[in-house]
Amino acid sequence: MEWKEFGIEEVARLCGIQMKNDGIGAREIKALCPFCGDKHYHLYLNTQKNQWNCFRCGARGNDVSLYARINCMTNKEAANELSNCITGTEPKRIQPINSTPMKSLMERHNVYYDMLQMLPLNNTHFNDLIKRGLSMKNIQNFLYKSVPANEYERREIIKKLSAQHDLSGIPGFYRKYGEWKIYEPPYGGYFVPVCNKDGYIQGLQIRLDVDDDRYRWFSTNEYPEGTGVSSWVHVVGDISSDTAYLTEGALKADVTSVLSGGSLLIAIAGVNAVNCLSDTLNQLNVKKVYEMFDMDKQVNHRVKEALIKIKGILNECGIETKTCTWDPWYKGIDDYCLYKKKRHNSSYDRLAA
Repeated sequence: MEWKEFGIEEVARLCGIQMKNDGIGAREIKALCPFCGDKHYHLYLNTQKNQWNCFRCGARGNDVSLYARINCMTNKEAANELSNCITGTEPKRIQPINSTPMKSLMERHNVYYDMLQMLPLNNTHFNDLIKRGLSMKNIQNFLYKSVPANEYERREIIKKLSAQHDLSGIPGFYRKYGEWKIYEPPYGGYFVPVCNKDGYIQGLQIRLDVDDDRYRWFSTNEYPEGTGVSSWVHVVGDISSDTAYLTEGALKADVTSVLSGGSLLIAIAGVNAVNCLSDTLNQLNVKKVYEMFDMDKQVNHRVKEALIKIKGILNECGIETKTCTWDPWYKGIDDYCLYKKKRHNSSYDRLAA
């Protein structure tokens, strides 16, 4: 049965959901997810598609299902109640934004590579990477660079890039009043390339300088003539290996690979960002995967649920899977590897027995 659309923003307000940027006309609104104890606005409300999706716990649906789930009722009951609550009002319609289809991998790589070559890495970001256990050579090879910090820097980058490349279809860029613009995150940070097995840059993540919302895609899907990203999987290390280590986050994978002497690391952007995982695995010679998500997986039910899905994908690919644990004092595998390196004054070259 089809239900009347009431508008995801209006329904979210009725449900008492706290929204971060709820300006009139916003196409995408960030909010606190009411289902997973979210404190950092992982719930996205798409007012154009009338959909909601939490990137922390994976919950998703439309306006009716949101109201139904919060109030513990069926969709039919929710639709009837919403009809009474919003009688005589038309759902808000957001003007569709003309997005641009994504360019090919090589076209994206060329733009991102040239942009990163133009950018510096400031001392704060350099020191952060050094503290993680990377060397200056590692930092240079991985192409970590600081996000342009002001309007002048952004204009200079756009001027140089647009003279060399067509920026349409490249996530992170959009056109406003006929001029190309670059995505500007709400806080400073540095770029982390997300690469395929051959080292080509599929897209960029931004490691933000704040703790409450650390990572964000370099994406402009909500901007005019902008382009969104896919849930790309990052690959680093010895791609000829038949054993891989699966974790969350490209930076964590880079650090862990370096500290373990070049082990093959595969990183998804989040525990629910698995759409590209099977394709990535099929391109490698992997026979066995050690799952190495953060140690809060032992108590975090949303991670436990996501791991069941991930193991199902690995099984479908015919890959043996083993879950790894370590001293929970060190939340991430990169933290644990750094501890082992400092303790033994050498690379921790055996991630799993």
